[in-house]
Amino acid sequence: MANLDKLKKKLQGALKLSGFSIRREFCSRLVDSFLSANVDLTAHSVFEETVKSLCSTLEVQCLSGQSIEKEHIDRVLEVCLHSGYDHNETVFSVINAFDFPKLFYNPERKLYLPSHKRPTLLADADSKTCMFLDRYTKVLHRTKRTIAQTLMNEERHRLKLQTVDYLLTISEVTMERTLILGSLLQTAEGKFALEDPTGLVNLDLTHAEYRPGFYLENSLVLVTGYYEDKVLHVSTMIMPTGEDYVNSRPAFGNLNYFGGKSATPLRDSKRLKQHLVGNPDEMFVFLSDVWLDHPQTFHQLEKLFGQMEQFCPPIAFVFLGDFMSESHGSETLNELRKLFKRLTELILRYSSLVTTSQFVFVPGLGDPCTPHIAPRLALPNFVTDEMGQALPNAIFASNPCRIQYCTKEIVVFRADVLAKFLQGTLYKPAKQEISKAVTRTIIGQGHLCPVSLNALNVHWDFDYCMSLYPLPDLVVIGDKSEAYKDHYKNCIVMNPGQFCTGEFGFKMYYPAKDIESAVEDCAIDEAETEPS
Repeated sequence: MANLDKLKKKLQGALKLSGFSIRREFCSRLVDSFLSANVDLTAHSVFEETVKSLCSTLEVQCLSGQSIEKEHIDRVLEVCLHSGYDHNETVFSVINAFDFPKLFYNPERKLYLPSHKRPTLLADADSKTCMFLDRYTKVLHRTKRTIAQTLMNEERHRLKLQTVDYLLTISEVTMERTLILGSLLQTAEGKFALEDPTGLVNLDLTHAEYRPGFYLENSLVLVTGYYEDKVLHVSTMIMPTGEDYVNSRPAFGNLNYFGGKSATPLRDSKRLKQHLVGNPDEMFVFLSDVWLDHPQTFHQLEKLFGQMEQFCPPIAFVFLGDFMSESHGSETLNELRKLFKRLTELILRYSSLVTTSQFVFVPGLGDPCTPHIAPRLALPNFVTDEMGQALPNAIFASNPCRIQYCTKEIVVFRADVLAKFLQGTLYKPAKQEISKAVTRTIIGQGHLCPVSLNALNVHWDFDYCMSLYPLPDLVVIGDKSEAYKDHYKNCIVMNPGQFCTGEFGFKMYYPAKDIESAVEDCAIDEAETEPS
């Protein structure tokens, strides 16, 4: 009994040193619970690790300056004793953009924490500045970590990451071992500058060499060269390197950065990992530009549903808009409503799919009835209410949206990204390098569409919804360009291509497979045989 009391006092003192004042009865409950779960708190290493876990979980609940109550202790025990198990764990969920958690970086704790500022569609002018500053800060943190982790100590000290004001305080410098991170800004036709929070410097791109990627206005780049007469003469322009999930993860603690009901990230769940491994043949079907007014669409979908029901009902069919080949006038809503009713009748003919699969609908930016701006709301209820009533597993998502399946994280975005990249880039890669360039750009920028606001308008307060940080397992870009797939930093980027052109192609994604074989190219004509 004396040893037990000593242990409780020790825990209470350790937590107090970490900034958490917990009542003695709560400390008693924590110790009793850990001992009942065979956690040996008498071992120094185990005790220290337990205290660290307790503090991380309490920090996630943002208890600074607040009293710790019973519900907080319940949550702590739920997380710490069950390896992240949460009663809100879900095998499958779709998270709309406007439900994504908004986070901010706390430089003192060096952690991301929930933001208490509620975003609004009608944001003030300061939100635009904060949007670009947030993009810059995320890439800056990643770049610093990459330099620290990938270079040897001597090289790390020789290679310096500087800001623009470093150049403005000197008259001339050759930057062989110096990188400047900043945002490209077009100051006049054919004239560009590099901007960061410390200042702006004009660029001479006459002899610049470009590494794979698309270099666009407002995108963040790393440059080397020499500085003379208040002009930075660029020798090399590099896309910021991406960062593996495992290296980004510590900055978020136990915070659920992805969204959903769980308070902790489900990517760490052992229970869901077991479910994923135990179902290696489960897969998703992704189709983009599903024009329901196309004369062949319903015939081809009938063939697809028939084959899928016979061989392997998928976890979900994910349909990306636009859902009409042309969207003009108020009559579009009535026509689209009729087409969705017809699609409902078709799906209901396949009972196995109805009971097994989810049907997710992600609108295109041209679908009715919100403006051409991202993120956009789900399809209006007027169009989807009949399907929603007849088909309970139909989900009408925003654009973009996030899909969580077991421990896998999927981001879906429907926009013509490649055309915007090609139109605005300073460097156009060869055709065979297009997919690699798109992947490097999206992952390097950590953003779904890092173009100027003139090319794609974004709600300033909701730009965080376009962020890819930490990297998910799969990014699906519904684009009118040819289908492609590539991977970088353990993240797959793919475009299913237009469904209603050519061979009615689509892509299947197997979450349990390794990154090289997780995505398969398919077409309706090929669906006559059983999918592998």
